Amino acid sequence: MNRLCALIVAIAAAILLAACGDKGSSADAPLNVQAVAGDGVVTLTWNAESDVEYMVFYAAASSITTENWTTLPQAHAILSASSPQVVPAHITGTTPALVNGTTYSFTVNGRKNGGAGGPGSPSVSAVPRLAGASWTVGAPLGTNDLLGVGFGTVFVAVGANGAMYSSTNGAAWTALNFTVTSNLNAAVYGGNYVAAGAGGVILFSSDATTWTQRTSGTSNDLYSLATNGGGTYVAVGANGTILTSGDGQGWTVANSGTSNHLYGVTYGNGLFLAAGANGTLLISADTSTWQAVTSQTTLDLKGVAYGALLDTTTGTVTNSFVAVGNAGTLVTSADGTTWTAQPAIAANNLAKVTYATQFIAVGSGGGIFTSTNGTTWQAASSGTTNNLNTVVPGLRGYIAVGASGTNLSAF
Repeated sequence: MNRLCALIVAIAAAILLAACGDKGSSADAPLNVQAVAGDGVVTLTWNAESDVEYMVFYAAASSITTENWTTLPQAHAILSASSPQVVPAHITGTTPALVNGTTYSFTVNGRKNGGAGGPGSPSVSAVPRLAGASWTVGAPLGTNDLLGVGFGTVFVAVGANGAMYSSTNGAAWTALNFTVTSNLNAAVYGGNYVAAGAGGVILFSSDATTWTQRTSGTSNDLYSLATNGGGTYVAVGANGTILTSGDGQGWTVANSGTSNHLYGVTYGNGLFLAAGANGTLLISADTSTWQAVTSQTTLDLKGVAYGALLDTTTGTVTNSFVAVGNAGTLVTSADGTTWTAQPAIAANNLAKVTYATQFIAVGSGGGIFTSTNGTTWQAASSGTTNNLNTVVPGLRGYIAVGASGTNLSAF
């Protein structure tokens, strides 16, 4: 810890542990503090009392106290914490995600009415780990196939016959009250929520609750959506259809240069990339001009994703594009232009692939596969044999959806 960081932490410690004037009192250490590891996070729970304000102290160490926490690496504190408390509470430049594979320790103390912080609870530890190896099957969301899912501040799952659901946590879902009979194949969040589907239908929402139908300019089926996170959206679909939008509401038809169906689209490293039938791959830096690149396969490509792979030892980042498709097809690229055919991931037809802290691909027969580098893959146990149609990362894990209302979570 450098001198400036140490000074900041010391000042924070003084503020957190001191009383506000002569008011209030210290509280006893909370009981039953438990730490459950997630992907880049740990969730703390304890027996909370309504009249106590709690504070969480944590660091990358085997144990911690309220007295020594400022001397430990990666030391942070959370004021006005509540059980359950996700740590870190907010991932920022000064408060990064926890490093997977590293031991973190936690203690919690409390005060009443602005008093001094009381004694800390006994230290508890947890080791964050990559999500995706262990999946939990949720109760089916109706009987319709779920075909798309997106995440903003909430998850939005869409599917056949206009099925729409939302969830704040990926476990409890609420049916959305919007009447549309078209199959909805995709959902995405880029500041606003957009859903797209059969017959060129596009739906728009600022809050995932109130939806309006927008004019797409096409009657072709739309299969996939992507955003650059800066307000630009791209939808792709049947017969080479590509639509672009600057706000998710007004849409323009772009010339893709192909009549092949386009099944997947992603954004990464300044490029939009669309994947489709017969090994089609298209790239664009501006969403209006699209260039075909050689994919090294003639099999249908159904999903494509971009990952910025961080080497935690050297701090270097490697760009990686991954496209997957029928019969476990896998092709990879470092720049989106030059592609390499890799050994098939599995015999499963693969429907979609995504990336947050690792690549996750899903497909037929409940197949789920994970990879930290895009080339070496492992099968995960999904707990279902239903076809899985898509997967999306949330803040702390992944949600996959599929046939007959199937929904899975990995946190």
